[in-house]
Amino acid sequence: MNGSPEAVIPLMLVLGAVALWWAGAVAARDRAIAAARGLCREQGWQLLDETVALNRLRPVRGERGLLLERRYRFEFSTDGGERSVGGLNLRGPNVTLRWAETPEGRLIEQRLGRGRQ
Repeated sequence: MNGSPEAVIPLMLVLGAVALWWAGAVAARDRAIAAARGLCREQGWQLLDETVALNRLRPVRGERGLLLERRYRFEFSTDGGERSVGGLNLRGPNVTLRWAETPEGRLIEQRLGRGRQ
């Protein structure tokens, strides 16, 4: 690279796009952690914080064009000993589904907001 504007400008655009993507991913994970914490708090469970992880990422069609749908999984404990699994979906910035499976076999599923945006 010789430092000419023809070479620097595309590089700056790519770096800017990567930075925006990264910021969006961090914000989405923060929303996922908050939603998982909220579900666990409502049910009287303990969220195992470091277990909230992106499980699936895909584009979906919304009313205003394409959105990213992110599916997260997390683990929680109902009694302080056993681990159970839950998850949630984010469509764009909105949580659209929260679910959890308890050791007793109870499934909790809450649809939030509109499925299509």
